[in-house]
Amino acid sequence: MRIKALVVGLFLAATTGSACAAGPYLGVSGGVSIFHDADLKVSGTSGTATTDYNSGYGFGANAGYNFDPVRLEFEFGYRKADVDHFSGPGGSLSVDDTNVKVMSYLVNGYYDIKTGTIFTPYVGAGLGVLDGELQVQGTKYDDTVFGYQVAVGTTIAVDQHIALDFSYKFQGAGSDFSKDGVSLSYLNSSFSGGFRYSF
Repeated sequence: MRIKALVVGLFLAATTGSACAAGPYLGVSGGVSIFHDADLKVSGTSGTATTDYNSGYGFGANAGYNFDPVRLEFEFGYRKADVDHFSGPGGSLSVDDTNVKVMSYLVNGYYDIKTGTIFTPYVGAGLGVLDGELQVQGTKYDDTVFGYQVAVGTTIAVDQHIALDFSYKFQGAGSDFSKDGVSLSYLNSSFSGGFRYSF
């Protein structure tokens, strides 16, 4: 009987939970950031090297307005990963003290899919600018380019103001980061968790 009562209680909680209120909100998140293999080009040399990364990390903060079911927000993001090795026709070269950092400044739009429960899946996309920096053993190459991202995720309402947020975001640059004859392509996948507070 106790198990049955627990199951019934969980079901009722899932079906009667209230979604976060419409209006302004703030949020923070953090998680694993996976930099996809990137093309590295250096002027004066022939061919293209492939950059392989270790798994990295990222975090973000956002502020927006929930029009219910559409949300619009500004998001700042930070992603970093160490380079594991470069590879090309001549083989591969492992490196130390070499990493890539990307800071993003995006305007996002989301559509919340109402389920009548505490779970609210969503889809979205964003546009803005990306500040990228490649650091190779103390030498830095940085550039600012147009950026975009698409996202899917779900929120879990704790109450009318607080929700947990879990998401996958795919982010890319409209053109290579390029500085002083060095250019690097950029694609990233991030899996993150956080929370959102609605006022």
